[in-house]
Amino acid sequence: MCMAHRTHLLAHAPTGLGKTAVALTAAVETALASDGVVLFLTSRQSQHAIAVETARGIWKKVRVKVVDIIAREDMCLAKRTGDKVPCAQGLRCFFSREPDERAGRLLDYPLNTQESMRLCLRAGQCPHRAAMRAAAEAQVIIADYNQMFGRGPNILQRLGRRESDAVLVIDEAHNLPARVMGAGSGSLTAASIERARAVPALKHFSEDLDIIAEVFRELARRDPERITAADLDRPLREACGVDAGGLAEEIETAAGEGRDLSGLVEFLHAWSAPDEVTVRYLEGEPARLKVSLIDPSPITAPVLARVRCALIMSGTLHPPEMFADLLGARNALCRSYPSPFPPENRLVLSSGKVSSRYRARGEAMYASIAEEVARCSNEVPGNVAVFFPSYELLEQVEGRLAAMVPGRRVLAERREHGRNEKEALVHQLREGRNMLLGTMGGSLSEGVDFRDNLLEAVLVVGLPLAPPSREMEGMLHRMEGKYGTKKADLYVQVYPAVAKVLQAAGRAIRSETDRAAIVLLDDRYAMPQVRRAFPADFTITADLDVPGRIKRFFVPSVEDNI
Repeated sequence: MCMAHRTHLLAHAPTGLGKTAVALTAAVETALASDGVVLFLTSRQSQHAIAVETARGIWKKVRVKVVDIIAREDMCLAKRTGDKVPCAQGLRCFFSREPDERAGRLLDYPLNTQESMRLCLRAGQCPHRAAMRAAAEAQVIIADYNQMFGRGPNILQRLGRRESDAVLVIDEAHNLPARVMGAGSGSLTAASIERARAVPALKHFSEDLDIIAEVFRELARRDPERITAADLDRPLREACGVDAGGLAEEIETAAGEGRDLSGLVEFLHAWSAPDEVTVRYLEGEPARLKVSLIDPSPITAPVLARVRCALIMSGTLHPPEMFADLLGARNALCRSYPSPFPPENRLVLSSGKVSSRYRARGEAMYASIAEEVARCSNEVPGNVAVFFPSYELLEQVEGRLAAMVPGRRVLAERREHGRNEKEALVHQLREGRNMLLGTMGGSLSEGVDFRDNLLEAVLVVGLPLAPPSREMEGMLHRMEGKYGTKKADLYVQVYPAVAKVLQAAGRAIRSETDRAAIVLLDDRYAMPQVRRAFPADFTITADLDVPGRIKRFFVPSVEDNI
């Protein structure tokens, strides 16, 4: 109905509702009727596979043309040094010729990027160029957020396709605001300015770089409380006739792709954002000048206004009204759907015996957390996952756990782990009795689907409120001006923390037959304002004997069955 009436829908829809299948099927039906296109946008490459599988199901009934696109660097098959692909460095490669008609085979059947890359390798074609060529005719494009919400022309504009007939399906959309704000931020150091001077193609920009260097030195000397866009834009306009954003475009044109400008161009583009949606400040030694976007709506709202409609969905898009505000989705329909799984299969408990508050941290609290984690996990027959707000807290507790959980292997996520290492950790859960330690907001707590009741319990240590920062102060001030103090605190601090908890808790129950205990370990889960921030069907029970309650959940007593 929303698609037919060109209305955006923001949906908090827990795992098990078939979000991807329903959304993609409805979007394809709508787009085909108007000769439009569906863009299925995800936050992680791993989520492309689900969309491709769903598209294959649709293809069996309707021969829909589908193309899966990821970053050019990740689709490149040529030999290279470093992160830059040959074509981005002005070099020719084996796949430098234009895609021919064989590239059209990408549309014969929904292929994931790995399959497309193998096909293009045999044809001697550049996979990314072939995918972009196919996208000009595709009815469904599976891509990343930045293809529509990045800097510069979006993918539809680059392909010359009508945005007014496009239907966006934005998956895992709770990540979209932070992703957009991160992409709209940048930083500058004295070293990055000097590296730009060394690029031959920028020799005509020496005066501009001198001005940037002088402004940087002046700001570092006076360490101002309030830095504005005019601090750099004014001297640039007076001497060169352009502001930071205009200079960034000129440098991009002159230098071409792939030059090592160490973020100079990204910084200048970020600097051009209005003062009211950014914070600018100096930090560190050597000094680094930072500009951070604190409101995603100037980027997202224009895109949402131009497309036919958008289905913005996630299992933790809670509350959807907040995301409508943050993204600037005007006149959108907001809906929250309950979990379809039997409520008796999920036990949600809280314990106030420990806390992750900064003022409470120390050797005594780390020992208490380890003890409480051990007491709870020892009553769980199978695997347990424990998620922490930071690696620092994880590491403090990990060393104390080994002796407390006999018969259980402790597996821990590390900062340096890549995808293969994390997949190996998950694979090890299928053997023996294990405890998996991870961080909230990391891929193990969001991007991994623990199927077949692989986890029988999830323990969440602490309430993952973001630490104080200049960005948070700026966001609070911005949101207070738009929505008032109460909403600002919820939008900036409470709801983002709750979303991370819900993501972590959702790892355990992935189907109607899964059964698991969820334990929230922090005294703040007893606070009414925190409890009210959770969805209505996520009922938290405070218990003085959490281990005993867990034991009865897995091994009901005779009295429990009477």
